[in-house]
Amino acid sequence: MYEFRTRVRYSETDENGALKIPALINYFQDCSTFHSMDVGLTVPYLESLHRAWLLSYWDIYIDRIPSLGETLTIGTSPHAFRGVLARRNFWIQDAQQNFIARADSVWFLFDSDRQRPVRIEAGMIEPFGEMEDILKLPESNRRVDVPDSLNKAPVIRVAPHHIDSNHHVNNAQYIAIANDVLANAADIRKNFTGGRIRVEYRKAAVLSDILIPKYGKTTDGALIVSLQDETGEVYCNAEFR
Repeated sequence: MYEFRTRVRYSETDENGALKIPALINYFQDCSTFHSMDVGLTVPYLESLHRAWLLSYWDIYIDRIPSLGETLTIGTSPHAFRGVLARRNFWIQDAQQNFIARADSVWFLFDSDRQRPVRIEAGMIEPFGEMEDILKLPESNRRVDVPDSLNKAPVIRVAPHHIDSNHHVNNAQYIAIANDVLANAADIRKNFTGGRIRVEYRKAAVLSDILIPKYGKTTDGALIVSLQDETGEVYCNAEFR
């Protein structure tokens, strides 16, 4: 288990003083990065081994969006390594130690030289020590079901601010784009302020790629955004409940 404390900054909030969803996701990925750094698995070290951790799936429960100035504890715990895949819990607690966001995630170890997933070596596991599934969130289907009928939103060209150190669009950027699609869709106009987000990542977008957002609603009311390339191949599917 690993935790750090932070405070909601003005730069992370929206017009209502609430933490933006991408900033919340960034807290999670910053926490796992700090954890890895503090056990010696720094980004430069992984780069020297031609290794990177890439995200395959998010399952996020948000009970409450924190506000400007709140003191928060961000935590993470890896709890399973199998084959090429690893799982991590994440959480955010308020000053009274109430959970206000919880998540499980699936990652895979990537060989940046050969451009393919690779089996997780012992050296990538042992530094973390004892592992525990602290949150024990329900198992979920990692595939996000997409309605047959979808509407199109304006295309987006991947810009430098979307890219992270792996030279791909960062996972939080996909969620930011999907959230903006729903907020700007004339027939939805929905800003996500709590509930559940599931995101299935299928293909990495890189600088100057074109993202074609398509959105719709499932029969049980979930809002879906599918970010696709010009041939219809999916970069990621996001579900907001």
